Amino acid sequence: MANIILRYVLPFLAPFIAYFIWVKLMRRFGAEREWKHPWHLLFAAGTVCLVAMLAWFAVSGGAPAGAVYVPPEYKDGKIVPGHYLPAPPK
Repeated sequence: MANIILRYVLPFLAPFIAYFIWVKLMRRFGAEREWKHPWHLLFAAGTVCLVAMLAWFAVSGGAPAGAVYVPPEYKDGKIVPGHYLPAPPK
């Protein structure tokens, strides 16, 4: 669940959170203005942040080229998690 929140929800909500903090600080320090909420710009900025985060995870993750995946297995009463072995020599 935390993975979903950190990868998808937080990047999208970051511009909204930053905007609301900024508006609260402006009101606190006496800015005399009626604040209009630019929902469409916040939504667009959140979408850009989300797409950028997804692109980052797409290019920065994964196994090394040629690595062999070993699936999880049950050994000696314990579950050994899946892992990658280095590429075999050619």
